[in-house]
Amino acid sequence: MHRLRLISTRGKSTLAEKLKSAAGGADYGKSKQNFASGSITAKDERGADFRELYVMPKRKLRGQTQLEQATGRAEYKTRSRFDIADRLAERPPRSEEMDPEKQKWSDVWPAARTFASSVVPLPVRMGSRPNVEKRAPFKKEGNLELVKIPNFLHLTPAAIKMHCDAIKKFCTPYPPELLSKSTTLPIQVQYSTYIHQGTNIRDIRSRVVTMIVDVESLKLGDVAMEKFIRLAGDRFDEKSRELTIVTDRCHTRKQNLDYAYYLLTVLYHEANKVEQWAELKERSDNLKVEFEGSSTKTKLTELIEKAKTAGLATDEKSIDEFGKMWKEYRNTEETVETTREYGRQMRKLLGI
Repeated sequence: MHRLRLISTRGKSTLAEKLKSAAGGADYGKSKQNFASGSITAKDERGADFRELYVMPKRKLRGQTQLEQATGRAEYKTRSRFDIADRLAERPPRSEEMDPEKQKWSDVWPAARTFASSVVPLPVRMGSRPNVEKRAPFKKEGNLELVKIPNFLHLTPAAIKMHCDAIKKFCTPYPPELLSKSTTLPIQVQYSTYIHQGTNIRDIRSRVVTMIVDVESLKLGDVAMEKFIRLAGDRFDEKSRELTIVTDRCHTRKQNLDYAYYLLTVLYHEANKVEQWAELKERSDNLKVEFEGSSTKTKLTELIEKAKTAGLATDEKSIDEFGKMWKEYRNTEETVETTREYGRQMRKLLGI
């Protein structure tokens, strides 16, 4: 009896009414509104909420809505997007609002930075295509190839001129005597900077520093110059009279440059230092053969005296020129030209 009473009770529920109205063609939407407003309540005999069976959805399916719109039985109301405020707040790219003729580019791109397509007002393209004639390379928007490589957009001529004018007040005038191309600088420093694409922007070859020193500008004496040349070894070039120091043992270029200056300073002070054993130096210990005090000068003087006695005309003033030529002839590699010059100076000295 209790089970039959439950069935009869549920037969009076709103679900049964919905089924009857659906079968009889009644207005389902009106009953739905009454149910939502609370005029129809779903309660059992104990006062608990009755959970109705899901027979029909409470909303129209997307296909049903599209079908009603297509047949004209329903009107679709457009709703605003949830991010409409953010979309309205978005500005167009800066490159579209920029006037290239009036805009000061150093304010837009003051320092080195990654490429930004929304800022650069240039139709830049980069990338590879199978057939470039049919399809142009990729545009700048979202182009990763432009982001990978370094750019020099901050080093425009106007920006460089502005920076030079700013630091000009801290600079001193360039020495006018060094403006001549024939002037040899006392010290020249050479190094190389390498730019390449890789996992590391640093190159081990960029730390190598080459220093070229004009030895004549050091104003060394004869003894100090000879000692300086001996200490320098094969780093000294006899023809150009230049000392070349190459440093690459330190990790950075700055450290190698400081080390090169240190070596030059040590060489200079060691060359000027006089030790007690240096006083024991003899003529045969010289680095080069000197004309002064040589047996050639002694014999040549005796020969000139004999020529005078014999009545031959001799040029004693040319003995200094002969001494310079003889020193060069003995301390350099013998060639045909130096041999001919030796014979010419000898005939001029003896008046032959």
